[in-house]
Formats: sequence, C-alpha cells, structure tokens
Amino acid sequence: MPAALLGGTAATPFPHRDEFEEAVTALVTASAAYHNTDDALMDDGEHDHLLARIAATHHLHPDWDDHGVLTSVAPGAAAGDVHHPTPMLSLDKVTTDDQVAAFVDRLGGADVVVELKFDGLAVRAGYKRGQLVLAATRGDGTHGENITAQVLRRGGIRGLPAALPRPWTGEVRGEVFLTGADFATANTNRISHGKAAFATPRNAASGTLRKQHLHYEVPMSFAAYAAAGAEFDAIDSHLERMAVLKTMGIQVASALTVGSVDPGLRIRCTTTEAVRAVIAEIGERRAFMSVPIDGVVIKADSRAARLRLGSGTLAPRWAAAYKFAPDHAFSVLRAIEVGVGRTGRMSLTAVIDPVAVDGTTITRASLHHVAWVTGQHLGVGSKVAVVRAGEVIPRVTAAVGEQPEGVLPWQPLPACPKCDQPWDTTQQLWRCSTPACSLVSLLTYAASRDVLDIDGLGEEIATALVDADLVRDPADLYDLTVEQIAAVVYSRAAGGERASRRIGEATATKLVAGIAAAKAQPLARHITSLGIRMTGRSVGRWLAAHFGSLEALRAAGVEDLASIDRIGPAKAESIHEGLRSASAVIDRLIAAGITTEIEKPEAGEEVSLPWTGKTVVITGSVPGMSRGQAQEAAVRLGATVSGSVSARTDLVIVGAGTSTRSKLAKAEQHQVPTMPAEAFVALHADTVNR
Repeated sequence: MPAALLGGTAATPFPHRDEFEEAVTALVTASAAYHNTDDALMDDGEHDHLLARIAATHHLHPDWDDHGVLTSVAPGAAAGDVHHPTPMLSLDKVTTDDQVAAFVDRLGGADVVVELKFDGLAVRAGYKRGQLVLAATRGDGTHGENITAQVLRRGGIRGLPAALPRPWTGEVRGEVFLTGADFATANTNRISHGKAAFATPRNAASGTLRKQHLHYEVPMSFAAYAAAGAEFDAIDSHLERMAVLKTMGIQVASALTVGSVDPGLRIRCTTTEAVRAVIAEIGERRAFMSVPIDGVVIKADSRAARLRLGSGTLAPRWAAAYKFAPDHAFSVLRAIEVGVGRTGRMSLTAVIDPVAVDGTTITRASLHHVAWVTGQHLGVGSKVAVVRAGEVIPRVTAAVGEQPEGVLPWQPLPACPKCDQPWDTTQQLWRCSTPACSLVSLLTYAASRDVLDIDGLGEEIATALVDADLVRDPADLYDLTVEQIAAVVYSRAAGGERASRRIGEATATKLVAGIAAAKAQPLARHITSLGIRMTGRSVGRWLAAHFGSLEALRAAGVEDLASIDRIGPAKAESIHEGLRSASAVIDRLIAAGITTEIEKPEAGEEVSLPWTGKTVVITGSVPGMSRGQAQEAAVRLGATVSGSVSARTDLVIVGAGTSTRSKLAKAEQHQVPTMPAEAFVALHADTVNR
C-alpha cells in the first residue's frame, strides 16, 4: 500500500465492495475539484478521512482495486496535455512525533530542511534563456494543464517573473497561492462582478489560473520548492540551489518560511529535536501568517542523499509532509443572531451545523459586517466556509458554491433589537447609539478575569441588574448594596431550560465583595474597563504607563495620545472622544475610590525592580495566573513583554504546556536564559510584598 495514502490514525475499512467503489468515485471527483476548480466539494478533514478509509480497505481487500482505481484518488487533480518528464509526486504524511523521528532516522544522518507547505496550486515553470516559456499545473503527477498563456497574460506572478535578469535555462517547481490580503482583494473584486466569493485561497488560485479570460483581478504569489538546470547539478545543497533562484527574482519557499516565522529561525536541522522544534514554532505562528499553509515539508537537504534514498511510485523517500489540523471546514448556516457589543457595534453571529475545525467542534461563528453578509447573499441553508486558526475566534469566511434552491438572502433588521431605535449606518460597521444596549456587554467585559476580575458578574446577572434599573453605567456597580442585589430576579439556564429565581443574599454578598475588591485593581485595568473604542488590555497598559494617572490621561489632547508608540491618529481620536464622553462616569468612579495612579515609590525610596530594561517572553501556563495577569506581573517587575524569542530577548519564562517547545528551542539557539514559571511567581510575590 503506498505510504502516501496512509493517514496518521487508524481508519475503519468499508465492509462492502460497492461502498468502497462509491467512496473512490466520490474522492476522484473531489480531488479534481480540490486542485483544479474554484468549487470545493469536501473540506480537508472529510477528504483525508475518506482517503484513509479507502487505504485501510485496500489493505484488507487489494483484489477490490482490480482496475487500479486507487491511484486515481492519490492527492492530485485532473490530467492535462503537458507531460512532466520527471513526475510531480505527492508526499508521504507524518502526523506524530514518533513518525517524524522515524522519517529523520530514515535519512541516515543527512541534514534536514523544514519548509512551509503552502495551501495552493502546484505548478511547474520552464525558462529558456531567461524567458518564461512554460507553466503547467501538477495535474495527476505525470500530465498537467497548460497555463502558460494565463501566467504570461498577467506579466508573470508575484515571485515568478515572466523574464529573468539573466539568460538562465531550467525549470522550477513550486506553489501558487493567495496571501490573506490578496484573498480579501480577490473576493471583493469577484463579488463586485456578481460572482460568489471563493471558498478558500487554494480554490481561488486553481480556479483563476485555469480560466482563459477573467474580468476581475486576483492577485497571486509563487514560492519555489525545487529547481533543475545544468548549473544546479554541481550544487548539492537544496538551500544553496534556492539561494541561486532568489538572486534571479524567483521567490523561494525556504526564504519565505524564515520570513513568515522569525528571521532567526534555522530551517536546516541535524536532529529530530530540532525538526520538532521548527514544526512547533511554525504551528504556533500559523494563525498570524499572511500566507496560507496546511503543514510543513520535511526533506533531505543533500542531492546526494536524495539520489541514495530514491523515490517510490507515488512519493519520494527523501521527503514527507507534516499536516496541521485543518483550520477550515464547511457547514450549513441555520440562523444569524444580531447583538450589540460593548462599544455599541452590531455583532453578527452565525449559528451553524456542528463541524470540527482545528480540533474543536464549532456550532457558532462570527460574521463580518452587514455589507459583507448581504454581498455574499447568505441565508438560512447556505453552505459556508468556517475558519478557526490557532486560538482565533471561529468566523465564516465565504459562501460556498451555488446557493441551494429556496435559500432567501438574509436582510438586516432596520433597528436595534434591544431599543428599537434605527441603527447608525454612517459607517461600514453599524452601531446602536443607545448606551444601555451595549451596557451588558460592557459590564461582563469589565468583570472578566483579565480586566477587573469580579467573580460572579456574568451575562445573566449583569442583564438582571440592568433590567432592574439598578445599573445604568459601570459606576453604578460601586453603589450597589447586598439588599438591592439579593432581591433581583434573574433568568438562569438549567437542564436545557431557563428558570427564574432571586439572586439571593449569599450570591449578592459575594458579588458586593468582588466589586469592592475591584477598586484596588491597577490603573491600566480601570482604563480598559471603560470599554472605549479601539482600546483593550494592551492599550490600557500603554496609557497607564505613559501618563501615570487618570487625571493626566483625561487632560491629554489627541496629539499627546498619538505620540505614544503603536497608537496612531485614528486610535488617538477614538480614545480622546471616548474619554470625553465618559467624563461623568469617570468622575463617579474616582469618587468611588478606584485606583487613579500607577504605583509610585515613596519619597526617598529608590526604584529597584529586578527586570528594569529587560525584554521577557512568557510561554506556557503560569500557576495561578491568566495570560494577561502573567504579563502584568512581568511589567510590575520592570520588564517589557514580547511575544517571540529573538537575540534581543533577555529572559524566557517557561510554564506548562506543549506550546513551550518552540520557544525553548529558540531560547537555546539564541542562548537566552530561562526561568521556571514557579520561580517567576515567587519572585513577583517577593517583589510586590517587600
């Protein structure tokens, strides 16, 4: 059984031959669409699961594949009229640490290169005396579709020039893909021409390059992962061959890998541990990359090692693909819920059929603004693409394919569902100008663990307090009494139903104590709790550190605010207006006794913080602290907190969790000292209590 068709986990074989043959037929059709059209018939998870079941069945019943149909469902696409003298093979998959180790061992000590595995369209391009003369898709691996005219009509593709600066003759192989910004531009252009949005960047690349005539712009990029030509025969190292391509203006996957992750990343590895660390680092950064990837490619750097290892029928023995969990899937839209966020912005939430994305079952996902939803012609019953990369909130990215019959496009409510007042539609993001409508969202945000940390003030209690007219703004919280809260009736979910009950004295006592304790939270958190547009926890910390007091912040002009690093003119205007609008509330908060200044040393006392002037990175979970609390604790010790390890990092705090491996590897690479999270907690406690 070809290893390229084997998944990383055991799959259930089909019990009957007719089911096996139906599955093969379905996957043949889906594989062609997967690579060669702009219509996705299956998401990656469905495709890989079905492929694994077919492989498992073939292992038990090889005689069922009497026509050789199994090879037609190997990763590939429809054949074309361009012959590939050297086949464009697929790659074996490795999905566990043990499989990675086994693959590295197979290479027999040869250096290993780890590169991004782009989620796009595989292409072979030929140059003659510096001119692009051929471009073809991978197709079925031996024959592909001729797309030379489409590429030349565009004047080449970003990273794949139509003409080189010198008369080189040879060929390159790589991937055509759309960056995140390009995908957004392509869909905007496509929708403006009355077309449905592309479901995924890969479908956009393949669908666009196969079309002879296109009436809208789809920006694309190319990254080479292989090259052949007379001068390359004398170059043994893959990375050195890629460096030569780069001098000719051809974008290469190796350089793009380093540029997308970290300038200090070493993608040539000599040990299994180093390979695992690079994979972990890329996986950790995946959600923040501008390029679409679905894994990494691990391969021997040496040409001699590749020749020694050779290739099988479907895959080379010197390379393998490590695929991450799919970050997108397809589902069906069942409803669109309209709400109001903490700043008054209309929030749109899609209720969808349960679907697994990035290892999590998703039933709800965020939607863009009204114009985007209506432009997509979304309605109940629409098939949609859902994305959840890393820890990003799930979101709907596109309608997929043609709308099913009977689907009616969604129309926005003309007025806010809470106050029945018309929406403010003067901007792309519709807003409700009635302060009370966003109050519940603001209260629950302010009470969250990383802001004021008021235990017990969740959405149900906050809604009840607002409905009882006890809280009209955040300052009202500090005037509440146990008796007032205890008498309030609220709706509580229980056993799949909702029941009404009084809050009660015990809960009210705990809540009043939590509100009182919140007064002592640092100034940065109180600034954040105001819920001013374009602010959050990070901005709250910047403002507190820069101005030192609430009084100085309120007195600041727009130019003063804009002078702060990472706060531009638009954000400064928003903060200034937000502070002005909240002036009366801030006065009452000050009267209630909240913290209004950052902590200052007493007269004559010298400031002696252990991490003054140091840059610190925190990785993993810290005992007794959320991520935000740990960052604040490091700031209290004098540090500047960074999100990635580099040569400029002074210390890495290491907590629990598998995500720490890549940062530990980077710390070792840059010789950055580390500290256990427990020691960090103890140092913080000792410093603040002395």
